[in-house]
Amino acid sequence: MQQNNLIHTLALTALFVVMYLIAFQLQRYVVFPVESLLGWEITEKASIFYLPAGVQLLAFYFLRWWFVAFALVARTIIYYQFWETASWTDAAFQAIVVALTYPLLLRVFESNARWHVFGTEHQPDFTVTGVVIFQTLVTLLISLIVAAQGVMLGMVEQAEALQYTIHYLIGDVIGAVGVMYAFYLVFKVGLIKLR
Repeated sequence: MQQNNLIHTLALTALFVVMYLIAFQLQRYVVFPVESLLGWEITEKASIFYLPAGVQLLAFYFLRWWFVAFALVARTIIYYQFWETASWTDAAFQAIVVALTYPLLLRVFESNARWHVFGTEHQPDFTVTGVVIFQTLVTLLISLIVAAQGVMLGMVEQAEALQYTIHYLIGDVIGAVGVMYAFYLVFKVGLIKLR
C-alpha cells in the first residue's frame, strides 16, 4: 500500500513538472509576445499573467511536502532556460527559496494562525480568497528574495529592484489565481473529485 502511494506521488510530481515546463513554454512563446504587443510598461519586465505560477500553486496544493522535489527540479530547469547564462548555484538558490517558502509559510499559517488555507485532510476544500491571500504573501516573500539575488548578481539594476518586485508580484499572483480559479470551477462542477 505504501509503495503504491509512493509511486502515485512520484508520478503526480513528474506530471506537475511536465505541466510546469509546458506552461513556461506557452508563457515564453505565446503569452509574452502577445503581452509585448500591448505596449504596457509592466510587460517589459514581467508577465501580467504568469501561467507557471498557477501550475506551481496547484502542484503545492496536491503535493505539499513533495512540492519541494517538484520545485527543485522544475524551477532549476526554467531558471536555466530563462536566464541562459545562469550558474548552478544561482539556479539552486532560487529553486530552494521557492521550494521551502510554500510549505513553511503554510505551516506558519496552520500552526500559529490556525488558518487552513487549503482545508484539512478530511475536508480538502479551499476558498479563492484564502488562496489569493496565501499566494500574495508567498509571492511577496519570494519576489523580495529573488529581486535581492538579481541585484547582487547584476541581473537587475538596483534602481529597478522595487519595480521588478511589484511586476513579479502582479504577474505571479494573477497567474496563480487564474489557474487556481479555473481548477476551482472544474472542482465545483464535479469534473475532479478530491478524496
